[in-house]
Amino acid sequence: MSAHQTIDTAGEDFITIIAPSMAEVMESFRSQGLAERDYSIVHRAGKHSFTMAGGEALFGGTQMVAATFSRRG
Repeated sequence: MSAHQTIDTAGEDFITIIAPSMAEVMESFRSQGLAERDYSIVHRAGKHSFTMAGGEALFGGTQMVAATFSRRG
């Protein structure tokens, strides 16, 4: 895919859960009932550093585990 192509996600909803560990991400997934609401993981989860567009580090610069889930509308 080139840098100028876009992906049509208009029919999808996304939820990203961020936590210190994958166990906490999955506990949140379960407690929110996301499986019952037809959400599934989009890509593999992993540690991320989060930064605002202006350069401000989030979570004090600490890496967190992030997992994104989606469902088609």
